[in-house]
Amino acid sequence: MEHLHHFGLSEDPFRNDHLERFLHESPPQRDAQRRLERAVRQGRGLALLTGPVGSGKTTVARALFESLEDEAFEARMMVVLRASADFRWLLGRLAAELGVEAPATEREALMLQLYEKLAIVREDGRHAVVIVDEAQALARGGALEEVSALVKLEYDERRLLSVVLVGTPQLDAAIASDPQLAHHLDARVALRAHDAEEAGAYLAHRLESAGGQLDLLLPGAVAALQQLGGGWPGRMNTLADNALYEAFLAGRAQVTRSEVERAAASLGWASELTAPESPAPTAARSAPAPARGVAEVTSPEHDVELEAAFEPAPPPRAMRRPVPERAAAGRTTVAWSASERGPRPPPKLEDAVDELFTELIEEE
Repeated sequence: MEHLHHFGLSEDPFRNDHLERFLHESPPQRDAQRRLERAVRQGRGLALLTGPVGSGKTTVARALFESLEDEAFEARMMVVLRASADFRWLLGRLAAELGVEAPATEREALMLQLYEKLAIVREDGRHAVVIVDEAQALARGGALEEVSALVKLEYDERRLLSVVLVGTPQLDAAIASDPQLAHHLDARVALRAHDAEEAGAYLAHRLESAGGQLDLLLPGAVAALQQLGGGWPGRMNTLADNALYEAFLAGRAQVTRSEVERAAASLGWASELTAPESPAPTAARSAPAPARGVAEVTSPEHDVELEAAFEPAPPPRAMRRPVPERAAAGRTTVAWSASERGPRPPPKLEDAVDELFTELIEEE
């Protein structure tokens, strides 16, 4: 692509495909994986990972799947590519993944086939694990009740199967509203967003992986990507990709905060930017902040209906017309609508700094 050559990039650094060379083990994702892996290795019945669209749930789920050794685990990962999934889909798909020949159509017979297959896995000295991504579709199809039945299966007084459900916050709410299923929940992990330091390290890694220079994103741009992207990897990728193109169209060699804001406006994202109290981290900064805790509570793929595969991401905040608001430390926060035809907010200090920095570099 022309704009990638313009910035000296060998490939797109902010694509949302799950390519191994672009994977970055950020503190939020690393902490989430460790908590889920602990639950699985201890043979717990049900674990839950939730986060909004673009939060990196699938990255964590795949990393968990890859970490389970074949010698100790019979692990399978399933993705629900449909708007809803009933018990027939869940049990039938699990039976197929585990190698059950000629799965039965009746629920009781199918559960018996699954039990016999899982018992063979246990006798082989391994533990069965199934990871279900986009599992909020199970709640809409009424299949969550079958999860309760699956995690109760035992052999020699030990659970035969660990189930890890991965989905949006709607899945968390569905489980909480089902007392029986909530009772079987052994670990609950909610992904948190990247803070400013972690976002800078994440963006730097993506640029490095694509052969780019680490100063391609100026400090104001990095801060805006973290703020407007909410600190979620997928959203920051989308925003950074569009900001790169905005900078290319403007003939710039680096991306400033203004390009990020224009990209957000073109995507229809609301903007609520606050001037930072301290200098924003640059993309070149690579030392991540100490990992923060991930919420955890302990208690006693592949159908092809692609048109309904994923739910659209909700807007990060309600769109509002320009209304100055009082903020802490005497700052003013300005919220504006991408569809507003009135005058744009006045230039920010970070823009002026980025512009001056860019001019100095171009003169050299």
